[in-house]
Amino acid sequence: ADIVGSTELAEREDPEVVQALVGRAFDRHSAEIERYGGLIEKFVGDAVLAVFGVPSAHEDDPERAVRAGLEMQAVLSELNRSFAAEGRPELEMRIGVEAGEVLVDLERAGGTRDRMLTGDAVNTAARLQSAATPGHVVVGPAVYASTKEVIDYRDLEPLDLKGKAGPVPAWSALRVR
Repeated sequence: ADIVGSTELAEREDPEVVQALVGRAFDRHSAEIERYGGLIEKFVGDAVLAVFGVPSAHEDDPERAVRAGLEMQAVLSELNRSFAAEGRPELEMRIGVEAGEVLVDLERAGGTRDRMLTGDAVNTAARLQSAATPGHVVVGPAVYASTKEVIDYRDLEPLDLKGKAGPVPAWSALRVR
């Protein structure tokens, strides 16, 4: 997940204001990720990387990730109402989700957010997030295939993603059925 326009926001607002807004959003988003069994891998500036199925895999990890993403967008809408009431700027976020084999170096897990992840699913999720329209959760083929019976989606045109040999099918998550 990535906060959209945070660079421009930082140019217009005091750093304390930006930190307070993003901090409130990430605190609430962390709670949603953890509620669905996700693990926060790291925060990088205005982005968060969460993984599901680490250190223990569940049969429904892709569904958990999409549910968390949808809840994160709902939480941000709620926060934006309170930001507006306080006269503060609103935030927008894009989320990308993909599933697949990922190598996790658990020996580097000296503490939270200290794991090393590699794998095509991580890269594809990042590229899907970059291609997403603000306010949306975009999923790739593996997540769609395993969640299409429980999540309503809108088909998107296949996306040309950096580093991928050809266009990648993608869907925008709408709601849990």
